[in-house]
Amino acid sequence: MGLIHNGRKIQVLSAELGIAEGEYAWTARFQVATPDDYQRIQVDDDLTVTIGGESYALIVDNKELQRTGGRKESFVVAAISPTSRLSPAKGRLFDKTWDMPVQARAAAEEVAGQPVDWNLIDWWIPGGRLAVTRAAPLDIIKTIAGAAGGVVMTRPDGVLAVRHAFPTPVPSWSSVTVDHILTDTLDNLSSRESYRSQRRVNRVVVRGYLPGNPDLSVEIDDRDDGLNAGRTVFHGGETVSFLAHSGSEIAGIRASSSAGELFPRARQAYQITRDLAFDQANLATLDKPVTSIDAVVWLGNDLGALRLGSDGRTVMSDRVGLAIARVTCTVKAAAWGLCAPFSLGGGQSRFAIRVQVTGDVTAQSGDGEIICQRGDGEFFGDDISDPLLVGTQEMLSRGRMAIDSGEKFQEIQLTCVFRPGIMPGHLIEVHDAMMGRSWRGQVTGVQHVIHVPKVTTVIDILRVCQ
Repeated sequence: MGLIHNGRKIQVLSAELGIAEGEYAWTARFQVATPDDYQRIQVDDDLTVTIGGESYALIVDNKELQRTGGRKESFVVAAISPTSRLSPAKGRLFDKTWDMPVQARAAAEEVAGQPVDWNLIDWWIPGGRLAVTRAAPLDIIKTIAGAAGGVVMTRPDGVLAVRHAFPTPVPSWSSVTVDHILTDTLDNLSSRESYRSQRRVNRVVVRGYLPGNPDLSVEIDDRDDGLNAGRTVFHGGETVSFLAHSGSEIAGIRASSSAGELFPRARQAYQITRDLAFDQANLATLDKPVTSIDAVVWLGNDLGALRLGSDGRTVMSDRVGLAIARVTCTVKAAAWGLCAPFSLGGGQSRFAIRVQVTGDVTAQSGDGEIICQRGDGEFFGDDISDPLLVGTQEMLSRGRMAIDSGEKFQEIQLTCVFRPGIMPGHLIEVHDAMMGRSWRGQVTGVQHVIHVPKVTTVIDILRVCQ
């Protein structure tokens, strides 16, 4: 093993170097042999580590000096991949809205300021959908990648990489060419296995928008030019008209009453004006569903054009900011009239009538929504909504990730002789002589443990339950 700092080789007594799924960077700890070398190394310095011919680019993250009584000192240097400079603690923070359509990879490389090894579907994100406020580059890239089922990691050479959480779909593990083959004779020293307890998923709905909650509201028509001519108080024998407003998720609206005679009236279309507040965001919500935004007046800061969400209530602006927009919108509502009797209950002239309006929540998939299913689809997962998704392929990528993650897995940990080139996401085949069988799984973690001159590799693997 070799550790190079500023062109000088550092003597190391022991070391650990590893990366795991969910961690974007390689991390390492080195026990340095001499105090002189320890003093030369400073936080944020570049390091190069070579193990068995494989090189790793790192930077110094921390230093630890330990002395206990009369015992010998311990000089420890902690290191991490240079991509940590994109993290919230070290990276530049962004305030930006991508007003024009942008490709996922291009947006990631823009905030990273460097090329990204992109091994995930690349798709166009619509203008206005990607907006960030005081966000670090790494968090932005994780958000973009995660939309299509991707994860962020770092290659040994320090280059940021994006890949699918499951580069090979789980059902294909048995038929594709694997990245590594391990055998008891040449590689495996020990193993440990356990079961992962989790909810099974083989069917999910993926949509590229945030659906509104099923919304149904009823009110007496108090418009001056409405069906009641502005009246809100009524007497026995008169007719009162009311309106029912519903979102696109509600169908089959019907009404019933505790007394009197109900009859449908012509569907109403009218305009309302509302002030929408944007609080350092590009989203605001109307108090009732509308069918269109007809006019916009910005009362101060201007955040650009407004777009109406598919739920009829969510409004998105081009840019993030603190602002108020006065909007004029068109509303459509179902209408009923109720003919009230002159009296109730044996001559009571003052009485209340209860009206109930109900509807059916629609469950059909529409534009911007797909159903991903494996097998008979009897295990439903939570619906997935992400505004960065607009096309079928990126939605399928996200849905497959959810279904692959919902398989029944065993967690295996193997300790073997040093294995170069192995990374999370790789597919591995193990020939298990003790159990008399071979099996395959996906690598989720790698750790190289060095006690000079001995080097072993610990590999975490997900295996489908046998």
